[in-house]
Amino acid sequence: MLDNALRASVRGHVRQVETLTDLEAGHFAAVTTVERAFRGCTIGLGVAEAADGEIVALDDLVWRVPADGAPLIARPELGLPFAVAASGGVASTVPLPAGTTMSTLVSAIDRVRGDAAPGSVVAVRVDGTFTDVLLRSEPRQEPPYQLLSHVLEHEVRFAFAEWAGTLVGFRFPDASDGVAIPGLHLHALAADNASGGHCHRATVVAATLTAWIDDVEFTVS
Repeated sequence: MLDNALRASVRGHVRQVETLTDLEAGHFAAVTTVERAFRGCTIGLGVAEAADGEIVALDDLVWRVPADGAPLIARPELGLPFAVAASGGVASTVPLPAGTTMSTLVSAIDRVRGDAAPGSVVAVRVDGTFTDVLLRSEPRQEPPYQLLSHVLEHEVRFAFAEWAGTLVGFRFPDASDGVAIPGLHLHALAADNASGGHCHRATVVAATLTAWIDDVEFTVS
């Protein structure tokens, strides 16, 4: 078991802009920008202004995946209504067994988290090859904005029998408090940068999990 001093030394930091409640209510107007939200981050995810695509941040680049499923480099000034970004911390890296699914990935992440303090957030990166992958994005919305549930009724899905790339995201506590998205939330970017989006499901062929245990800060406008 880590003592408090050692635990503090290995922690990173997660900053979330806006809340799940606001996103669900259809607050899709920008409250920050790509540059402000993801500057210096290790990994991150978010939603573009007007719900015009899923945001994926990794390897010092930020991508927007619009409704056609083809990732584009996001402009620094692009507005965001919601974003989560991780920085710092000491990573733990473990191989994932073939056949790992989204549900068993949660168990693997929780083993890395171990006895970390309740409410800790785990920033997650999974690199590898996968089967049975289902990704999604959504079409751009126009004001007055509808509820997120209505937008997702019209989401665009992309299925892949085989897929290689990176999943990034966050494992928040399972209990919903209206602030954070509960459980595991992942966005994806293909190794060839040709596909991506929110990840509904994936099954590991060969992959590595990298995880950072983080403190969390919420910023609400």
